[in-house]
Amino acid sequence: MSESNILEISGLTVEFRSGGRWITAIRDVDLTLAPRQCLGIVGESGSGKSVTALSILRLHPAKSTRIASGRILYQGRDLLAVAPGELARIRGSEIAMIFQDPMSSLNPVLTIGEQIGETLRIHQGLNRADALAKAVGLLDMVRIPDARRRVAEYPHRLSGGMRQRVMIAMAIACRPKILIADEPTTALDVTVQAQILNLLRDLREELGMSVILISHDMGVISEFTDKIAVMYAGQVVEQAVGDGLFDAPMHPYTSGLLRAIPNIDRDVDRLATIPGSIPDAARMVPGCRFHPRCPEALESCRSEAPAMIDLGGLRQTRCPPRAERQGMIGGRS
Repeated sequence: MSESNILEISGLTVEFRSGGRWITAIRDVDLTLAPRQCLGIVGESGSGKSVTALSILRLHPAKSTRIASGRILYQGRDLLAVAPGELARIRGSEIAMIFQDPMSSLNPVLTIGEQIGETLRIHQGLNRADALAKAVGLLDMVRIPDARRRVAEYPHRLSGGMRQRVMIAMAIACRPKILIADEPTTALDVTVQAQILNLLRDLREELGMSVILISHDMGVISEFTDKIAVMYAGQVVEQAVGDGLFDAPMHPYTSGLLRAIPNIDRDVDRLATIPGSIPDAARMVPGCRFHPRCPEALESCRSEAPAMIDLGGLRQTRCPPRAERQGMIGGRS
């Protein structure tokens, strides 16, 4: 494992059981995360983003899901090989996760303070009174007003944005080294989305965390992350550090996602879309998985599964640069 990375995922392949057979959900996923870095994972629903995130903490149901191959190295230790007790310690205390629907994650019959306090009692051994006092401080940290009163309330008394702030408070309670945020703003209105993203950005700086932000929204990813991985049909199809991916996308799928971002300078009645849909994992297409939807597909794309191409400068893609593709087309004409 590189000393410059806190997390390295290599060759990760995950399978789901369906109809008596195992179906590949994600295949050969490679990702890295450096200290204090924010990695954005973007793609349509069904592209494998959440499957990848859940695999890091082995949160998939064991009876219906298995990790067929790969390694997930956290500070040099393979999380796929650690004992269940040690993994339970790492969850929450060193690697924490927040989800897009806080109402389904919060217990409706326990107060906010009790739920945050439970994390502190389990991982830090605090008594109930000390845990409750610290919960008030955490609510202040995530900018919930009147924290002393809110700590005694139940989830249904809070707005969607407030509930998401509570989930963030629970996630950072033990000052984790990595925070995984899976679509944390999807169910919120635009104004609250911006507030939550700004909060995550500030907490990342204040606590020195690394962050993995998962989203289907390229606009959200562009505002928050400094490294981006684009996923499609269970594979990473393009990666880049900085603004390179937005300035000069290499993969046609990435180009399609960028064209779909609303732009005040464009005609809103002509918002670009990507025709078709992600192929069913149980009936995966041969060759490049994007070729049925790709406006630039060649004949070879229908039969040859593309490998990841290293373009240098921490840039990778599964599709050759346009100049090379045009040369391939010209050579066949």
